[in-house]
Amino acid sequence: MNDNTTQPAPLAKSRFAGFWFALRMIEVRLRFIAVLVAIGLTIGYWETLQNYWDRYTKPSVTTASHVDQGTEFYCPMDPSVVRDSLEPNGSIPKCPICGMPLSLRKKGEAMELPPGVVGRVSLSPNRVKMAGIRTSQIGLRPMVRSIRTVGVVAYDESHQSQIVSRFGGYIEKLLVDQTFVEVKQGDALAEIYSPELYTAVQELKIADHVPNSNLAQIAREKVRLLGIEDQEIDAMLRSDNGKYRVVVRSPTSGFVIKKMVQQGATVTPGQTLFEVADLSQVWIEADIYERDLSLIQLGQEIEATVEAYPDQTFSGMVSSIYPELNPVTRTNRVRFEVDNPQRMLRAGMYAAVTLSTPIQQTEPFHTMLASSNTAPADTQTAIAKQAVCPVTGAKLGSMGPPLAVQADGATVYLCCAGCKSAVAKEPHKYVSRMRTVSNEAVLSVPETAVIDTGEQKIVYVEREAGVYEGVEVQLGPKSNGYYAVISGLLPGDQVAAAGAFLIDAETRLNPAASASYFGASDGPATHDTSGFQKPSSALPTNTDTSDASKLNFQTSRLTESHLAEIAKLPVDDQVLAKLQVLCPVTEQPLGSMGKPLKVVVDDDAVMVCCKACIGAVKKNADRILTTVHRWREANQ
Repeated sequence: MNDNTTQPAPLAKSRFAGFWFALRMIEVRLRFIAVLVAIGLTIGYWETLQNYWDRYTKPSVTTASHVDQGTEFYCPMDPSVVRDSLEPNGSIPKCPICGMPLSLRKKGEAMELPPGVVGRVSLSPNRVKMAGIRTSQIGLRPMVRSIRTVGVVAYDESHQSQIVSRFGGYIEKLLVDQTFVEVKQGDALAEIYSPELYTAVQELKIADHVPNSNLAQIAREKVRLLGIEDQEIDAMLRSDNGKYRVVVRSPTSGFVIKKMVQQGATVTPGQTLFEVADLSQVWIEADIYERDLSLIQLGQEIEATVEAYPDQTFSGMVSSIYPELNPVTRTNRVRFEVDNPQRMLRAGMYAAVTLSTPIQQTEPFHTMLASSNTAPADTQTAIAKQAVCPVTGAKLGSMGPPLAVQADGATVYLCCAGCKSAVAKEPHKYVSRMRTVSNEAVLSVPETAVIDTGEQKIVYVEREAGVYEGVEVQLGPKSNGYYAVISGLLPGDQVAAAGAFLIDAETRLNPAASASYFGASDGPATHDTSGFQKPSSALPTNTDTSDASKLNFQTSRLTESHLAEIAKLPVDDQVLAKLQVLCPVTEQPLGSMGKPLKVVVDDDAVMVCCKACIGAVKKNADRILTTVHRWREANQ
């Protein structure tokens, strides 16, 4: 009985332990889920958290150390980043985008353009559409420069043979009695009787009967030097008729283009009897303009056509480039060797010759390709060779000492530390941007994208949506509507392929109109040749901007410090900011994060408090625009 009453205690303890273990498992899983949720929320609201951080770490207007009222800090790489005060610890503020210390300038002063950039202009999407501006991404493409010229077919001198008599005599039988007769190698052309040869043969006969003497060998060599073969010499030694005729034979196959003798004529030593030309290969001689000489190389393949056979193409090669220029026509004679197996090409024919030269085989691209395959001797040589940053396109050294990083097994130099993350994320993309020529292709830009001012060639590159920079470029030859690029552009650049002339006109008509749009605060205007152009406003159609002070804005949430930041904007943008009041992303008053920024979305302008909000606006354009329109209507 006692055993039965004490048994339930261990059972109750076991049940309690199981229950406790289940609770612990649930707790662990809930913690894991909570961690995942926290990570997800942090990632999803990262920009919002960053905005709050910037807001609460920004020094107040009353406590921050201000610089001179006539100066401000700006980022040369991102003109929208402007600060008018030092950090709370007195240090120079840094750009939140690239991380580089900001530069100091006078308010109202246009930002100095990077080296190689001759102008910058910003256009709203509506103006871009109206101007018909279309961008195109450039890259490497096979390019061939073709030269067409007209030449004359001529005999190939290396395939011509002159038949010369080595002894005197008489033409006893003329077997080829007219020119342009086709002959084969070894064909008999004429028979010559020569007393001189008779004498030499008689001396040989006498020498053959002299024992233990080398006179026979000397006499035979004398006859051989007269052009007589050994078999013919043996035949003459066996002959007793006293007549010694020599058969003149053709040394090659071809056509007898010259006949210098007649039947019965006297022949003297050294006299030319016939001239035979082999037409299996001919020359074409043509004149090339001086400007095209750099595109021609010995051994280069060519194609030729003649009117007699318009459907037939004859292949050949450049065999000679004459070392002189015609002073009258300023052309250079070039000789081509052309195969003519069917003897279709005749001397004197006119031939249309086409030379196709891959651009990468010409200078300076050939040298650029060779240098790209060799490692630079030192760091300075490598920096000079690369020249520009693959991320920003800025000249190396313009943002301080270049920074070397490793990407895809290669050393790449960057303009600043802010570019490291981009290269680390897409190393292959930025390494490939440094290669402007390969064995098969070269970097090219559409002809329509090039503005030729006479003194320089300019291409407008879209750096941001609606922001175009005029870049001075060096161009090579043109082929099929494209220019080969020597310097100034990189693969992947977005260039204005259509409407470039209109963009250029904007920069020249109003060269200093949009300094404030690119970050300069209001202040005394300075002379500016940078090519800025103020973008058109995207105000609602029922808003009158002729006198902003007469508008009745409900700006109760905008403090004096907020209005001071808004006052740094152009007048049109001030109207937008006071109508909108809040940033649609953080819902904080515009001006609380410094000078507000303008973002154009679907042909409408939205004001945001900081750079970090731009991505959220573009990502949620429809929702943001609906909210902004509602705020504007309420504040009118």
